[in-house]
Amino acid sequence: MTDNAVEKARKAHEAAAAKLAEAEAVEDARQAERDAERAQKERELAAQFLENRRALEEKLRGKYPTVEEKAEAFKTGTLPALVAEYLARRQAISALRAHAQHCAALLEISAHELPIEDIRWVDPQEELRRWHEDAMPLVLGSRAESLAAEALAAYEVA
Repeated sequence: MTDNAVEKARKAHEAAAAKLAEAEAVEDARQAERDAERAQKERELAAQFLENRRALEEKLRGKYPTVEEKAEAFKTGTLPALVAEYLARRQAISALRAHAQHCAALLEISAHELPIEDIRWVDPQEELRRWHEDAMPLVLGSRAESLAAEALAAYEVA
C-alpha cells in the first residue's frame, strides 16, 4: 500500500470513529434521559404508595376473628385455614412495610420522619394452638348445652 492509500484509510478510520463516538454520545444522552424519566416516575409512585400505605394495610388487615368465628371454624374443620389466612395477611402487611421502607429511602425520608413498625413473626403452629384454645370452651359449652337439652327434652313439660 502506498502512503497515500494508508493516509486515506487512516482518515476514513478516524471519520468512522468520530461518527461512532457521536452516535454513542447521542445514545448515551437518550439513555440518560430515559433513566431520569424512569427515576422520576419511580419517585412519584413511591410517594403515592407512601400516601396510600395506611389504607392498603387496613384493607389487607381485615378484621380479627371473634371467638365465635373461631369456634364456628373449629366446628366446620376450617380453623387451620382461618389461621393461615390471618397469618398470610400479616405477611402481606410486612411486605408492604418493607416496600414502604424502600420508598422512604428512595425519597430520602428518614426513619424518624416516617416510622414504619416491624411486624413480629408468629409461629403458625403456636397461633393455631392459641386459636384452638380460644375456640374450645365455646364449642364445648354449646355442645354440652345441646346434649343436655336433648337428654332433658323428654322430662320437660310443654
